[in-house]
Amino acid sequence: MEVRHGLIERLPVESASVDWLISNCVINLSQEKVRVFSEIQRVLKPGGQMLVSDIVVKNLPDWLRRNDRLYAACVGGAISEEEYLAGLRHAGLIDVEVRNRFVYEASQIKAFFQSEEIPGLKEILDGHSVQNRENMIHQMTRNAVGNVWSAEFYAKKPVKGN
Repeated sequence: MEVRHGLIERLPVESASVDWLISNCVINLSQEKVRVFSEIQRVLKPGGQMLVSDIVVKNLPDWLRRNDRLYAACVGGAISEEEYLAGLRHAGLIDVEVRNRFVYEASQIKAFFQSEEIPGLKEILDGHSVQNRENMIHQMTRNAVGNVWSAEFYAKKPVKGN
């Protein structure tokens, strides 16, 4: 095993040199996901495999996408599961599938919002009454349930001739 420092959009390894590629909650931070998927395909050996866990979303409100702090918190830059799968296939990978999902429950999402761990959320809520803050958290929780989860993606590079 080797660990190298580099950019995910330009992996610092030779083409067709990697047996396994793993990643945990990083690709959502890239603004060039198509390039990342292409890099995965480039560095994998024929028959090489990848297993990536990442945050995925659907119906993400624009205010989350526009917030730089929320982007850095792994939510603002996340894409849908369908986009993820399509991106991997478009890059030329095969046997693309979701192996596992961890869907966050309402209580987990609400606790996350209440903890103010999301960068920038405190500023959004500041200046509102306690009741208004609670209503806003309830609404954000309702909007997020079923729309934010972690997925484990698997794919492999075809062996030449397949």
